[in-house]
Amino acid sequence: MAEAVSSSLLVAAGLAAGGVALLLARAWRRRQHWALARERALAERFRSERDQALRAHAQALDALATAERSAAAQARWLATASHDLRQPAHALGLYLGALQAQAAVRADPGAAEVVERMRGSLAALEALLAGALDVSRIDAGAVEPRWQTVALAPLLRRLADEWALPAESRGLRLALHVAPGPDDAHGREALTVTDPQLLERVLRNLLANAVKYTPAGGVLLACRLRRSDSGQRLWRIEVWDSGVGIAEADQERVFEEFQQLRPAAAASPGQGLGLAIVRRLAGLLQLRVVLHSRPGRGSVFFVEGLVPAGHAPRAVFSERQPPGRLQGLRVAVLDDDEAVRDATLRLLSLWGLQAADALLPGEVPDALVADLRLRGGDGAEDGPAVVARLQQAWGRRPPVLWVSAEPPSSALVAQLDAEAVVAAKPLSPARLRAWLDTLAPRA
Repeated sequence: MAEAVSSSLLVAAGLAAGGVALLLARAWRRRQHWALARERALAERFRSERDQALRAHAQALDALATAERSAAAQARWLATASHDLRQPAHALGLYLGALQAQAAVRADPGAAEVVERMRGSLAALEALLAGALDVSRIDAGAVEPRWQTVALAPLLRRLADEWALPAESRGLRLALHVAPGPDDAHGREALTVTDPQLLERVLRNLLANAVKYTPAGGVLLACRLRRSDSGQRLWRIEVWDSGVGIAEADQERVFEEFQQLRPAAAASPGQGLGLAIVRRLAGLLQLRVVLHSRPGRGSVFFVEGLVPAGHAPRAVFSERQPPGRLQGLRVAVLDDDEAVRDATLRLLSLWGLQAADALLPGEVPDALVADLRLRGGDGAEDGPAVVARLQQAWGRRPPVLWVSAEPPSSALVAQLDAEAVVAAKPLSPARLRAWLDTLAPRA
């Protein structure tokens, strides 16, 4: 009996063990099935996410390529628009300068007032045009600095001469001061490596704001050398005014587009682009721009950069010289735009100069006003190539004022002398007169 019970227990135990083994096997197979299903789901999810990422990447590449094509097309359009839009404004400004120089207009107060109002309207149009084009070109990456060594004092003198008359017309006094550096008791000037045309645009915008927003008093353009706390040699250009000032809360906003915080004090309405361009160009030129201002007391803008190592300072003048005598000075004009050429010749003649088309036979000129980029007629070549042929025929190299509706290319810059003066179109009569004054004999 005991043996039968024992045998039954063994059989039951065996059956139980077999059942447990079967259950474990089934659980293992089910677990394997779940694991395989999970792996398949993960693999499918990975493939889906990968495909989605690849599609997103392809779309991003397409969008980037489209943006690059659009930016390139915009840059090309802006280059063309810059030239084609600035040309008539350039010619109109010179024609108005010629009209103002007419004795009959100067003798008639009514006519003189109308011409002055036309000049003001044109100045506003030029500022809006130049500002909008410059902001667009900078944002599109179409403006690249053309680096070269530049002496700051001659550049400041030209700007002071250019803005002396506009300041005087508002009853303001514009002063220029170039201070010696901290290590120099002999009055030396700062040199820097920069793009002179872009730096001049920065300073011209600051001077324009100072004159526009100063109802009484004066404007000071100054430059000094100093050393930083770390011992680096720095140059600092300062534009001071005795205007209405800017509240501290608004001092950052004035560098944004279309911000006009001082319209009541302005000589003419602005567009709020001047300081936005200053900040953008300063960034391109690796310069620091600082504003200090107190409402009712005036403002000062600092533009600061490094004096390059290895560039010794040179002797500098610190007093503005009186204008020279322009009468009898022979000036040739090279421009493929008939209206620009005619307006320039008329204006120069009314100033008492002997003006002539550079491509026509005549006496060798004392100076030349030349378009940097020629497009028609003899403009199969750029300005420097044509001027080089003229200089060879003349047997001398008179000083040249280059004018250009857009920043010159590296290839054009390479053809210019290191001391070449390049002015942007529209070129104001005051800017042209200031350059001529540097060439004319002194009284």
